Amino acid sequence: MMKEKGAEKQIAGLLTMREAARYLGICYRTMQRLIYERKIGFVKMYSEYRFRTEDLDKFIEKNYIKPVK
Repeated sequence: MMKEKGAEKQIAGLLTMREAARYLGICYRTMQRLIYERKIGFVKMYSEYRFRTEDLDKFIEKNYIKPVK
């Protein structure tokens, strides 16, 4: 029996690369570069990359630059 893609995603709580790129507000190609450079956490499931929202939020926080004043 094959699971629905949406149901599988809900259970795992992981985002696809396109969903993660959308979450960060960047393009797909930039997401690929971040993976290649190991600048963002990911889970590799066979030939696909998946992302936890916690890791994406950490990436945002790590790259946050505080204002001077």
